[in-house]
Amino acid sequence: MTVKESTKEAERQQIHETIEKNRRGERKVKVIMPDKKLYAYQDSKRIRVAAYCRVSTAEEAQMNSFEMQVQHFEQVISQNPLYDKVDIYADEGISGTSIDKRKEFQRMIADCKAGKIDLILTKSISRFGRNIVDILSTLKLLDELRPPVAVTFESESISTADGKNKLVISILSALAELESQQKSEAIKQGIRYRMQEGLYKFSVRNIIGYYRDYSGQIKIEPAGAEIVKFIYGSFLDGDSCKEIAQRLTDEGVSSPMGLDRWHPGTIKSILRNEKYCGNVLYQKTYSKSYLTHKTAKNNSILPQWFWEGIVPAIIPVDEWQRVQEALGAGRRGKKKAEIIRKRFEFARVKAGVLRGFYYFDPDWPKDEREQFFTLMDATLNSIKEED
Repeated sequence: MTVKESTKEAERQQIHETIEKNRRGERKVKVIMPDKKLYAYQDSKRIRVAAYCRVSTAEEAQMNSFEMQVQHFEQVISQNPLYDKVDIYADEGISGTSIDKRKEFQRMIADCKAGKIDLILTKSISRFGRNIVDILSTLKLLDELRPPVAVTFESESISTADGKNKLVISILSALAELESQQKSEAIKQGIRYRMQEGLYKFSVRNIIGYYRDYSGQIKIEPAGAEIVKFIYGSFLDGDSCKEIAQRLTDEGVSSPMGLDRWHPGTIKSILRNEKYCGNVLYQKTYSKSYLTHKTAKNNSILPQWFWEGIVPAIIPVDEWQRVQEALGAGRRGKKKAEIIRKRFEFARVKAGVLRGFYYFDPDWPKDEREQFFTLMDATLNSIKEED
């Protein structure tokens, strides 16, 4: 027998002898029971209770579920003589895959950190969240508070106050996230099918010039359509997006988002929107993650569907196409000179103390600047000869 084996055998013999002495009463021990429980509510006459409710959409069925959750916890808390209600925290129509947009959830956690809550009641793990990382990190945060805050999940009949439930909660959290992922994929497939058939109802809430009637059909809104026509006409007359935006702002016209100030980017997006000539391009963007719901531009990542003539046109197709050519030429140097020559004719200050003066772009090449000055000298000489 080696020295190492002899040492292990001696240790085992000592353990057996010690246990035998304990059994014979030769060694004395006194057990000191704790005066306080781990969780504050376990040793309190009154328990400060909060409830968390959530539904992911604003559909009628979900709204009913949401109201039922709220009323249920109001009743549970009011009927328990040991419970003191702190608040009912409720996120309506908010996805559970991320904490970022769940303002009520964030407020509840802040109140927990401030020591206002002893116990949280919620319907199920999926209502608490659908992201396993968020769920477990939040429960860990609540458990590390002093005193800790317990969470009770009614549907699963488990509580974080019992340490034996940690593995079960982890598994159920993973299943909740998997269910969310599957639902997300099913919804995306349904949307893509409707896009493929030209049936997908895109929102026109922030598209100036259009609205949906009581039956869901897209209609032209006359006042907004006039603004769109003004934007297209001004651009083809030589005005820049910045100039058009400033003019609409000065005239007190509200932007598509209802803002008082227009931005050049808004004008450019209107000029590029194919819906104004009656066409629709589906799947311009796509969601990169079912957890964050962040969208990205679809640069040949997913199929797109271009449908012609499925919405009422505000701008004729040929006029819309001329605008696209002008916008494209503005980005490509080989056609820039042609656009600038057009601007010689139209790019003139039309109001204010500088009315009648022409805009001068310092980025013009030397030959184009000389061309501009030659054109202006000829114009001035013609005016003098007429006088």
